[in-house]
Amino acid sequence: MFKEISKHPSDIAESAVEYLKSVEVSEKTKRLYIDVLYLFLESLLSDPSAVIENDDGEYLLSHNWEDYYGGAISNFIDWWLPRKVIGSDTLQARAPGILRKWIKWCYKHNYFDEEHYEDFIDSLPRGKSKEVKCLQKAGDLLYLLHTPDPGAWMTGDEDRIVSIDHHKEPEEWDEGYMKIVRFEKYFAYLENEEGTERGPVMLSKELVNVLKVGYVMNVSIGRFGKYWKVLESGNVYAEDTIL
Repeated sequence: MFKEISKHPSDIAESAVEYLKSVEVSEKTKRLYIDVLYLFLESLLSDPSAVIENDDGEYLLSHNWEDYYGGAISNFIDWWLPRKVIGSDTLQARAPGILRKWIKWCYKHNYFDEEHYEDFIDSLPRGKSKEVKCLQKAGDLLYLLHTPDPGAWMTGDEDRIVSIDHHKEPEEWDEGYMKIVRFEKYFAYLENEEGTERGPVMLSKELVNVLKVGYVMNVSIGRFGKYWKVLESGNVYAEDTIL
């Protein structure tokens, strides 16, 4: 993986290699550090203006630290990593802390100025790892809403539970990235990408306890009478990540 990182003609790659050489941690943790920094470089390659093509047809990162601000890091943590890395909760949860240490090391070794440093650090506030874990848990709980055992997820005020026949077609249907605009007990009102409000959407007590207004859910929902139900789901994203 060191070879894959060092091939990029960018001081970001250079700093990654030098930092990884300096880190004194267990082999298992070192592997995690390498993966996070490698994936961060991969996320930057999605911008065609930031890359050059070598003689072998590989696209390499040519932009340097000075070409980026905090948005590149928050985009990686909040958007790119949850979409690209599936089934590695530990990597996602540890990524903010690893990047924060790397950024501090880079500043200390003069890879960028104070203005860049402050903006990078602002994109990695303390508690970011906790938020990532919260979003992961929300995604897992969201998935449980449309598993084969629909009765297992709803707890709490059982007389408010609305029974839905899974064999029925929904009267109305919508899908995409939807922002949570408010809650009413164990129901949510969502705003889709066109700005249309949908709701009330049935959730669970546990899910509502970890969600926040402003979070964005990738869902397919259907309306059955007065209520909407989650039919399919993807990830849950932090506020202002997408919409």
